[in-house]
Amino acid sequence: MKRHKFGSSAITLFLILPGIIMFCYPVSAQLSPEPKPGVMAGQAVHSMVSKEPGLLFYLSGDQEFSANFAAGGQTDPNFLKDVTIIPDGAVGKGFRAEDTQLMSYWAPGNIFAQRGTLSFFWRSHYPAGPTPFPVFRVGYADHSSWDMIWLRIDYNGSGFDAFVTDIGLARTRVSWYTENFPPADKWIHIALSWDETEGIRFYVDGKMVARQTVNGSVYDAGLDQFGPHSRIISPYQVQSAYCFSRGGDVDEIRIYDRMLPDESILLLAAGKSLRKLAPFRRDLSVEKWRGEWWLRNGWNIPNPPPPLLPSSETAVRKVDIHDALDIKRWYWKANDGIRETTWPAVYNMSRLPGRYDYFVLPDWDCYSGSGQTVRFTLPDEQWNRIEMWGKAWGQLTLEDDKEPDFTFGVRRQDQIKSFHHLSEPQKGGVVRFDNALIEEPIGSFEVYNISSGSAPERSVSETFIAEPFMVTPENKSLNEVISFIKGRYPADERAMMTGVREGSAGKSAKGNPDNDMLPFIHILIPYTANKDRGLDGIEIRLPSLNVSPTHSGVYPVNIRIKDPLWPMRDLADFSFSVRPGEAPVLWIDTRDRILPPDKALYLTIAGAGDDLTAEMLSGTKVRLVFKTAENSLNEHVTDRFTQVRDLYAHIVEERPVTPRLNLYNRFIADCNDLLSVKPDHWLAQTYRYALTGENRPEYKIPEVPEGIPEWAFLQIEYLKKLEKIASYYIDNRQIANGEFGGGLSDDGDLTNMWPGMAFLGIDPDKLLKSLLLQMSAYYDQDRPSNESGLKQRSLPLFTNGLATIFTDELHSLEEGIQVVAQCMLLDYGNPLHIERGMETASRMLNDITQVNEKGHRHFRSRFYSGTRIAGEDPWQWSVNHSYHVLQPAYLLARYNGNPQLIKMITELADALLEHSKDGKLLTEINFSTDESRDDTGNRGKPWSLFLAAWKLTGDKKYMEPLPQNFFYKREFNRKKIADNYRNEISNLGIREYINTEGSVWIDRISSFNPVIQEDRLGGVALTRTNILYPMNRVSWKFKAPASWESTAVFVQESGPEKLKIIAYNLENDPVKAEMTLWDVIPGKWSMTVGIDTDDDQKPDYDLSESSVVAGRGESMELNFVPRRNTIIILELKEPSDQGYWELPDIAIGKEDITVSENEITVRVHNIGAIISPETEIAVTDAKGKRIGSASVPAIDAPADLKPKHTDIRIAIPSGNGHSAAKFELDPDHKINQITRKNDSISY
Repeated sequence: MKRHKFGSSAITLFLILPGIIMFCYPVSAQLSPEPKPGVMAGQAVHSMVSKEPGLLFYLSGDQEFSANFAAGGQTDPNFLKDVTIIPDGAVGKGFRAEDTQLMSYWAPGNIFAQRGTLSFFWRSHYPAGPTPFPVFRVGYADHSSWDMIWLRIDYNGSGFDAFVTDIGLARTRVSWYTENFPPADKWIHIALSWDETEGIRFYVDGKMVARQTVNGSVYDAGLDQFGPHSRIISPYQVQSAYCFSRGGDVDEIRIYDRMLPDESILLLAAGKSLRKLAPFRRDLSVEKWRGEWWLRNGWNIPNPPPPLLPSSETAVRKVDIHDALDIKRWYWKANDGIRETTWPAVYNMSRLPGRYDYFVLPDWDCYSGSGQTVRFTLPDEQWNRIEMWGKAWGQLTLEDDKEPDFTFGVRRQDQIKSFHHLSEPQKGGVVRFDNALIEEPIGSFEVYNISSGSAPERSVSETFIAEPFMVTPENKSLNEVISFIKGRYPADERAMMTGVREGSAGKSAKGNPDNDMLPFIHILIPYTANKDRGLDGIEIRLPSLNVSPTHSGVYPVNIRIKDPLWPMRDLADFSFSVRPGEAPVLWIDTRDRILPPDKALYLTIAGAGDDLTAEMLSGTKVRLVFKTAENSLNEHVTDRFTQVRDLYAHIVEERPVTPRLNLYNRFIADCNDLLSVKPDHWLAQTYRYALTGENRPEYKIPEVPEGIPEWAFLQIEYLKKLEKIASYYIDNRQIANGEFGGGLSDDGDLTNMWPGMAFLGIDPDKLLKSLLLQMSAYYDQDRPSNESGLKQRSLPLFTNGLATIFTDELHSLEEGIQVVAQCMLLDYGNPLHIERGMETASRMLNDITQVNEKGHRHFRSRFYSGTRIAGEDPWQWSVNHSYHVLQPAYLLARYNGNPQLIKMITELADALLEHSKDGKLLTEINFSTDESRDDTGNRGKPWSLFLAAWKLTGDKKYMEPLPQNFFYKREFNRKKIADNYRNEISNLGIREYINTEGSVWIDRISSFNPVIQEDRLGGVALTRTNILYPMNRVSWKFKAPASWESTAVFVQESGPEKLKIIAYNLENDPVKAEMTLWDVIPGKWSMTVGIDTDDDQKPDYDLSESSVVAGRGESMELNFVPRRNTIIILELKEPSDQGYWELPDIAIGKEDITVSENEITVRVHNIGAIISPETEIAVTDAKGKRIGSASVPAIDAPADLKPKHTDIRIAIPSGNGHSAAKFELDPDHKINQITRKNDSISY
């Protein structure tokens, strides 16, 4: 018996007796079968029609996790985790989704984007507070956005938001708020209906509470999966994580094929099914439906129809594009043949209607100025037609180095498909599209050469006669395409024909024609696969088209030829017009393809009026013309590789590795297809290995030259691989404002490599310049007004020391906090970075972490911004990633020993130790209750917290949780060292193209193994999120003409009181180097330098001994003789009377100097541990002559984490023309300081 508890009129038909506890019980869930890799999964293979009118999908829980009905035939979930069946659903059983839930079902055939209704019951399970979270999602089948979201319903903090997305990326969106949100145990009925001719309507408990009308929107798109809650439901990831980890209860999920009337929603809210619906039919004689159809195909008036064909026999040559640049970023999505993927990508901080979101994500994988202009480089062949699909509007310009730019096309704002034909053919060149509204996208940009002509006379061809069918043909190769059509298109867009080989007529399965079909015909061709030949093109001989003209005497037609490997992808998408009665012959010269086995060629023909039917097209001849496989190979391999490159660049962010995710399947299909025809394609092998980890390709490492130690040669080869990454991005991707084109937040993930590389000696000045330029971009991203022309609106990345955007614990770090820390490390002592770090550290101390009622310091939240903190469940649970934002605090505590920060760090570490259990460190801790829960083991734990606590206090209890790999065993074992380097060189060599020209998401660049830092620096300076407290003892800088390639270094002994270093000079001349000390105790050191002549790692020739006073940041000059091991031994003999944390540190930076006519103002800081004594600042000119000076008063120490500085005015005599000067604090070196690196500035 059904039990009803729904809406405001809930009726409970059962009792909960005292002492009886309602409970959830787990079910042995049945997932949908594991799909075959490389084949589009989740399609409507077993499509059905419901007895309930309009119903496409129904999930009640009464059949556990299997849907009661699924029109696409896929009744079982594709992903399911942490969801249980509960007995007290809204109607019978229901589902409880925990915060970590996964629950998704296949979309094809079960929901359509053009129109429909989604209905379900939901309750929050535990109290909902002011923080928003998703309630339901539907994902695109493919897209350029990160989350690929097409439909979403959210709890918005006091009600609900709902939207669907049009092809221009705008969201048709509504919001509903209530002062008294229903309690956690109350079921709420939610319904959203949509129609691209109407807009959307949103219902709560059967009542329409919001609606949004549209005009000129196209929702039509392929859809992939749907389900409740989650961070992402898409073809490359299904996940609940970060600030999106929030579940709830759900029941009675129903989806219908149309926008339901209000009275039907009332029935659904009462827990009832629908008995009757008015018939639904789209009749193109009705303006509403005709306007929808014409808009989608680009035939809407007043736009002109596509041009007539030049003759009765027309040749259409596809001109393929492989290079498309947005600023300096390769971006090929507009050219991949898939309309759902676009240039530009989706901006998370968008100006488009409905896209303002409380889930504010950074703009990833782009420049802040991306989307304004894209340049397509055309191959050196003739072209005269460009066809574009999407909502971008603007102008097309041909760029030519020898001629002025030629603007040849203007795209209107209200045109979805446009046709730009040139009267005179062009050859090659660069076509620039300037986007009028930078966020509106191009879904397809295709170039053709149209001319009078016919198919080449070749002996090898296959001819098919197209005939209608109503039941599935016997040929199994057609099944995949048929299931795709039934899953992608609504019932009135499924008119299908099959190609019957010429001479075999009558073998197709015919049926009665359906007059309710739109003029959209699918023709399926069961070709004969043959690996010895390739498809050259397709000749289509249409019968007389006795159609009524729809556009000033002509009738528009569109033909799309699909890639047999992936039916979402077009080989060609070509439009033209005919006059009534014409019977055109088209030779469509596609890019050459070696057709895969067990597939079918598939094309669609669409017309502007409803008299184009399958019956009219009966007898159409489709001739496949072939050439040899050898002659087809070049285009086939080139195209497939570009597809692999482009797709991997996008999916690497979420890294799909299961055939349950269709972008994994597309990648595998493309990669395997390429390798099937060219098994030795090494780059394709590297891509396959990069995603799957299987079939590792060989990488040839250069031979070791005679006379050079293997370890030394291979260390330099390893460094070359690292330098290649850094130089590529600095030289080819970084622009004048510092961005690299990955979105600033992800750009900062890349530059986590810069400090370590610079310390290794790889172009430290170049890397520092790059990093400082990038850092300036984080503080130069003010939000312009919406009316500011083409400039992309962006937020200032920092507010009050934290991310401006309200985001999760990891992306808070990535909004610039980590780059501040990188600058603190590499630009040591610069007061600009120190004081920025102080602001962040202060927020960590006072706001983001606090001491709870149990006396433990924990993170209060994992969802916060500079102005807002989510304090309710589930966001007050800390996680592993919570601790990364402490990085500036670690570096500040290391720098000047701030006692408040050391106390905070040790309190956090002590609290975690209190929550260790059975040798496991539990980091998921509820701030309010102090409850901890098991998580994923010890992987990804906040080891840097314990490392910092140990280093800052010396207390060995903080060492105990650290894994053994934190304690590197130093052994000058040449073979082991060489083997390590060989492995790393191979890893980076295999990924070198991917990491550079592959143009992947920039935060997924393969980072280097920290072992090279251990070997060359005596400890790890920095690795992204893993080692955030620096442990390196030394760093290197080489003097020209030598470079980092000149000398290999191995730190054999590494400690704060003793260092032993082996350096081998690979050059034939002496090398001069500068070695800087870091994690060492300040004081008087003995230094022994000598040559090792017998390879026992002891200096035995040309010894020199000296005594030096040194500490952190101090540098010393070294000379390395050619082709010999130089041994350097440093031993602390007498520690300084004052440690780093007992010293002041007066400092200036370039930003602190302001020059006027006869006066210079210098801001002097104290960033040390104690008050700085009075001193002097002197100014000298370029010749070293003092031209001014002034006294500097005592400055307090920033013990309270507030900047301490004073402005000093220095009078400069007129006429000095101070165009170059040097500013120096304490010029006589009277003050003992933390460092002198920040005492002088050349200006």
